[in-house]
Amino acid sequence: MRAGWPTVIFRPVPRALFVGAVLAYVVLRIYLATLPGYVVDVTQYKEWAFWTARNGLSTAYDSASVDYPPLFLYPMHAVGTIYLAVTSQPVPGKVIDSTLFTFLVKSPHIVFDLALGALLYWAVSRGRTWGSELGGAGWGRLAALLYWWNPAVLWGSGYWGQPDGAHSALLMAALLALAADRTARSGALLSAAGLMKPLAAPLVPVLAWTAALRKGIRGLALMAGGGILAAAVVFAPFIVTGRLLEVLRRVFVDVEAMAFTSVNAHNLWWILGPWRDADAAVVGPVTPKGIGLVLFGTAYAVLLWRTRGRLRAAPGGSPVLRAELLVIAAAVTSSFFLLSTHMHENHLFMTVPLLLAVAGRSPRLAWLALGCSAAVFFNQVLHDVDLPYRMPSFLGALSPVIDRHLDRPYTWLQFVGSFFNTLLVAWVAAGTWWVAWRGRS
Repeated sequence: MRAGWPTVIFRPVPRALFVGAVLAYVVLRIYLATLPGYVVDVTQYKEWAFWTARNGLSTAYDSASVDYPPLFLYPMHAVGTIYLAVTSQPVPGKVIDSTLFTFLVKSPHIVFDLALGALLYWAVSRGRTWGSELGGAGWGRLAALLYWWNPAVLWGSGYWGQPDGAHSALLMAALLALAADRTARSGALLSAAGLMKPLAAPLVPVLAWTAALRKGIRGLALMAGGGILAAAVVFAPFIVTGRLLEVLRRVFVDVEAMAFTSVNAHNLWWILGPWRDADAAVVGPVTPKGIGLVLFGTAYAVLLWRTRGRLRAAPGGSPVLRAELLVIAAAVTSSFFLLSTHMHENHLFMTVPLLLAVAGRSPRLAWLALGCSAAVFFNQVLHDVDLPYRMPSFLGALSPVIDRHLDRPYTWLQFVGSFFNTLLVAWVAAGTWWVAWRGRS
């Protein structure tokens, strides 16, 4: 780490400034939560909230449109119940939409994003993930604000209403718990993250591998036990009503929903051809999905083998182990996004807080955190339903290339910008993997 380098740009944040920034942030998030956002997804969340509030949480998967794991339905059930309590529904079974309902459905995202910022504050101020010279409350406040005021967060979570902060917060907590050798707690939090959104699943091998390296079979048992217990609690309403097997079937089947090469994700498959069948053979029995899994699995296996000594030897609860796990997790999530099929435009999101948690350790990690934030932001903005078509002059002009998802031409800004952003994503993924490989952040 180059001593003193962050102070060229950043300074520790004083308490008074932090309080003002947090209050302004909450006001802004409340305002953003009242806007329509990504209407298709927000409308779907409203339907789930309304259904579970009227029919009970255990009936959630009786509605064919539910394609998220069950933990996400808990906050939706809560906001749906509040909505029904404060509004009148003259037509039974029909959602009467409103700005209030939009705000309620987006409000859990505010809570999880605030929690994730608090985790970053702790990781930097007390966990020293930015290094021993950049610990303390002032630097922790800066880390939290860099997440809260991040354009990728404000757009994707705040305006669009995507719930990526939820599983990202649980995943961050799982990594920090494992670094403190709280293995069972880490397993429970990891399980909760996966039951919030399946994007946490690729982190299971690295956490299980670390638990085994540090505590052997006992570590694996503790990790698995914590995960099973958390899953049992989440699935309890479905178990007691005899719906468990059907819910499990739906959860696993829905992972394959939208089985396309790239679902607007600026990754390898965006270059090779988006919105194509990921299970269609390209050479003999070889499919894009298979190619992606082999590439990702190889990069993953090599990284785990390379880092095994460092993960085993680092003292529990040490800043070194925390930073090591966070960098490896960022390498895994970014390479998963770059190489795998089925990726959506917001699926790189959880790499942002992982990199911010270690951004102060070196200029390279700071640049990677900045690049990742920009890549997530541009990936989302370039695929907004309206904004690209409202840009002035040639930016909003229509290109000859058709968007196969919405069956309309891309604008030139979308078409050209997406390829430049893919290069940025590749740089972030390769750079993060290289830092994790070298282990000298």
